[in-house]
Amino acid sequence: MKKITLIGTFLLGALCFNNANAQDLPKPSSSAEVKQKIGLTDVTVVYSRPNVNDREIFGGLVPYNEIWRTGANLNTLITFSDDVKVEGKEVKAGTYAMFTFPGEKEWKVVFNTTTDAWGTGGYDETNDIFSATVIAKEGCHQETMEFSFENVQIENGILQLAWNKTLIELKIDVDVKAKAWKNIETAITEVTDKNKASVYRNCAKYCADNKMELDKALTWINESIKAQEYWFSYWVKADILHAKGDNKGAIASAKKAIELGEAGAKESGKPFAYKTRLEEAIKNYK
Repeated sequence: MKKITLIGTFLLGALCFNNANAQDLPKPSSSAEVKQKIGLTDVTVVYSRPNVNDREIFGGLVPYNEIWRTGANLNTLITFSDDVKVEGKEVKAGTYAMFTFPGEKEWKVVFNTTTDAWGTGGYDETNDIFSATVIAKEGCHQETMEFSFENVQIENGILQLAWNKTLIELKIDVDVKAKAWKNIETAITEVTDKNKASVYRNCAKYCADNKMELDKALTWINESIKAQEYWFSYWVKADILHAKGDNKGAIASAKKAIELGEAGAKESGKPFAYKTRLEEAIKNYK
């Protein structure tokens, strides 16, 4: 009986030891994720963040002109939800490992299809799908390595990597109009009686704002108004007519928008907040 008890105690101790080893413990370089929507495209970077810790980083801990994992621990991964251009070069949608070759004045940046490696051990140049050389800039001291997105616009943004006093930037361009038009086509195809008014209006407004497909936009806004009369729909129609050169029709539609807006505001007991802006629009239509 005592022998069995000792064996049981040993097994229990072994199990406890294994469980202890399996615990999630903190790492010196913490993991991080940064995500940014550029236009309609999601760009995500997953990486580990080493600290300077009073060390010489570039040219020391990270040798010049040698491959670097661009972080710590597992490969740094970058994901694009759509096809993009990085530094003017086409990159297909997908997830890639980001490796760099830091230099004193320039860095080589590559994206590689091997995404499950540790450090640079699994790197194979033949799996590179992107390569670009960027300028190494001097910045303020950055103790913990950081990826961030800067100067984000509708059609592009800057992915910045900063550590110690060095930073590099990658310009990312997205084809937002192509993605938006694809979304419009899908929305029109899947339109229902319940959402017809808003779907047609939203599609028409995008076209009006971008001065594109104005004939289709006019058809869509008329369908929206047919489904539901709403003051904003008449404003969208006014903008479309103005873009098509029909200023008389645009003025009439804007006046109808004011009429409906004031009627709705009267029911709520509040003034129509957009009356002044519509009146200014009418002046621009003349």
